[in-house]
Amino acid sequence: MEATPPNRGPGRIIILNGASSSGKSTLAKALQHSMDEPFMYVSSDQFVASGMLPERREDEGPFSWWNEMRPRFFKGFHRCLPALATAGNDLIVEHVIEYRTWREELSRLLTDFDVFLVGVHCDLAEIDRREHERGDRRAGEGRGHVEINGMHTFGPYDYEVNTTNGVSTTLVQSVVTAWCSRGARRALTP
Repeated sequence: MEATPPNRGPGRIIILNGASSSGKSTLAKALQHSMDEPFMYVSSDQFVASGMLPERREDEGPFSWWNEMRPRFFKGFHRCLPALATAGNDLIVEHVIEYRTWREELSRLLTDFDVFLVGVHCDLAEIDRREHERGDRRAGEGRGHVEINGMHTFGPYDYEVNTTNGVSTTLVQSVVTAWCSRGARRALTP
């Protein structure tokens, strides 16, 4: 027989917004482990790692990653978040909100949800060091998110953390405490 959980309304959403290699994944996993209720951990990197994207890349045409596939991929990623939350799932979303238009799009799509936006900051030299150590990121990618895209300038956050020294238990608990004591007004929604 199919399980039918009680309807508890739409899920709640914690979005961790920070540059590549700023510590979002580590923070997301630690938060998921620390929460008193089940939260799904969702990131665009998980979609990519699943193998869902075509491996073929070309400079022009439908296989152009930057001009064709990437914009559609992120529009779809943004739209999957309200779908998951509408089904009653609480979410911890790891994201790099690279453009002001992405933040505006998320604001429109998530306007009916309880969204808590966390700015994840990290010293640029530390981001560079982590990228080099990981070896799976383009050198300067995280720095570019901050310096070129200006990702932390698109509007306020509900809470902000600095992960330059790592993701400690104290830092994680500070996010949980801020989440639990949040007010009605949110940074992402109008």
